Amino acid sequence: MKEILVNAQWQGGGDLVTYEGAKEIIELYLDGVDFVNLPVSTDLSELAVKRNGIRGFDALRRQMQSAYEHLRKAAPEKIFTLGGGCDADVPGIVYLSEKYKGNLTIIWLDAHGDLNTPEGSSSSLYYGMPLRSVMEDHCFGLLENRFPLDTSQIIHIGGRDFDETEAAFIKESGISAYAFQDIRSDNELIHRIIGGIKKGYIYIHLDLDVIDPFDFPNTPLPVTGGLHCGEVFDILAAAAAGKLAGFGIYEYSPCGRKNTFVEKLIHFGTVL
Repeated sequence: MKEILVNAQWQGGGDLVTYEGAKEIIELYLDGVDFVNLPVSTDLSELAVKRNGIRGFDALRRQMQSAYEHLRKAAPEKIFTLGGGCDADVPGIVYLSEKYKGNLTIIWLDAHGDLNTPEGSSSSLYYGMPLRSVMEDHCFGLLENRFPLDTSQIIHIGGRDFDETEAAFIKESGISAYAFQDIRSDNELIHRIIGGIKKGYIYIHLDLDVIDPFDFPNTPLPVTGGLHCGEVFDILAAAAAGKLAGFGIYEYSPCGRKNTFVEKLIHFGTVL
């Protein structure tokens, strides 16, 4: 069974733009699709609540636990999630890691590292921490994580705007990280990466800012350079040949009209 979720969680970035993006995805792309729209607060005052070094902690914790409990009750084998900010992905990853007893590898497509800790973050915004948080027992206090990932279970692709602490962590921890230039210069690299995955089930996190803004500008934090749209689909197709347990699309900004690329991405997720 597959579950399709819209999780418009936005507090991680401190800006309602990704909430509005999720609303537009529903309006433009999900007509006739059976999905669950998870509850999300739009109370800006909750951002002032800072605990464990994270702004908006109480709202984030409440929403993430609700999403996780929904998944545990529904017990899908696969999930397709539409955000919302990139941190909206955490409940799904925690759920899948638990379901498959830690036998999960994350392919994280993102221009940014998302590998900060609350102590190392200058903004205290959670959207800089989600990938690091799924490596922690309690996701920095936000969500119990019975099967935290280790660095061998993470493949980061397309990063080009890392904080110094994130770059140092990647180097010290041995996380597999590939720039978009690596992918472009070697046609077989993606197949070798996915063929070398030891933890059998695969989850793909797609932050839309991994794409070159010339190809796709509708994201809150575009970064010069990046993957082309066709290269993203090459990665998805290669992963789909394996045990693909889930896929998520995040960091979409409203643009007021349909986009063929997004339409194809959502089709991929709905037929997962």
